[in-house]
Amino acid sequence: MPTTIRSTRVRAFAALCAFSLLAVACGDDDDTDAATDDTVAEGEAASSEHEEYCGAVDELDNQDGPPTAEQFERIKELAPDEISEDVDYVADAFIAADGDMGAVFADPEVEERLGTIEDWEDENCGGGDFAVAPENQEYCDFIAELDSQDGPPTNDQLERIKEIRPDSIGEDTDMVADAFLAADGDFGQVFADPEIEEAFGRMEAHDAEVCGTEAGEDDEVATEPLEGAEVISVTGIDFEFEGIPDEVPAGDVSFEFTNEGEAAHEMAVFKLGEGADMDELLSRDEEPSDEEAQEVGFTFAGPGQGGVYLNAEGLDAGTYAVVCFIPGPEGKAHHELGMKTTFTVS
Repeated sequence: MPTTIRSTRVRAFAALCAFSLLAVACGDDDDTDAATDDTVAEGEAASSEHEEYCGAVDELDNQDGPPTAEQFERIKELAPDEISEDVDYVADAFIAADGDMGAVFADPEVEERLGTIEDWEDENCGGGDFAVAPENQEYCDFIAELDSQDGPPTNDQLERIKEIRPDSIGEDTDMVADAFLAADGDFGQVFADPEIEEAFGRMEAHDAEVCGTEAGEDDEVATEPLEGAEVISVTGIDFEFEGIPDEVPAGDVSFEFTNEGEAAHEMAVFKLGEGADMDELLSRDEEPSDEEAQEVGFTFAGPGQGGVYLNAEGLDAGTYAVVCFIPGPEGKAHHELGMKTTFTVS
C-alpha cells in the first residue's frame, strides 16, 4: 500500500490565488515576458465575441510572473460587460497594491469577485485539456514523473528540481528540497515545520496553474465532527495510535485526532475486504484492489496539533485498518515503526 511524498495529505492549503484570471499574481518573479504565441487556449475555443478577452487571460495564465499594471489595464479594456465591474474591482486592487499581493487577498470582496470571474471564464472561455507553456514544459514533465512514481523523491531528483524550477517558486522549491535532503528520509520531521507546509501549498497552487495538476482541495482536514456522530478521541504519539477501541459502533463516527508526538502524523482509515490482512497489504509494493481495501477517510496533525477530525459516515460491519503513511527515520514509513492498528464494526 505505497504512498508518495507529493500525494501525502500535509499540503492542505487554501490557495486564494487559484482563480484563472489572476492566478499568476501569486508569483514573486519580476520577469513579465508574455507567453509565446504557441500557447493554446484550454478546452473548447471561446466564442468569437469573447475570443480576445479569453486569449488575454490564457496568456496571463501561462506567463512566468505576475501581470504588469499595463496587462491589468488591458484586461479591463477587454472585459465583457457581464463581468466588467468585477474585473475592474479586482484589477484596480492589484494595481493599487503595487506588489503587496497578501493585502489584496485579505479583502474578502476580491476573493468573491475572483470567484465570479472564474465561473464566467469556465463557461465562456473553455476548460478542457491544459496547455503548458513551452518554457515550463521540462519542469511540468518532471513534476508529473514525481507524482506518478511510488516512493519519495531521491536526492538526485531533489537536486534536479532545484535546477529546473521556475523563478516564480524558486525560494519555496529550494526551501522544501533542502529540507528533504537534510532530513535523510525522516520526512515526518520535515512536515512538522509549518513553513515547509505553507511552501508546499504555494508550490501546489503554482503547479496547478502552470502545469495543470490537481490542487487537491479535497485534502483539507475537517475541524468539526459530524452532527450527531459518535466521537472517539484518538492520540498520535511517536509511533503509535492511542485510544482506538477494539470495537467501534456502526453508523456515523468522528475520530478526534490529537498529535502528541514530535513528528507530523496522519490517520488514514481503510475498510479491509473479506480475508484481507493489513500487514500483508502494507508489505506490498503495489496498491491493493478495491476489493481488498477501500479508503474511508483521513486526517492530519502536526506536532502538538489537535482539533482535527476524521469523519466516517455510515460505518458498516467489517474490519478496518488505521495507518500513518508518513515517512520517518531512515526513510521508514511510520506504520513500519508501529503506527498501525485495526478495529471492528459489528
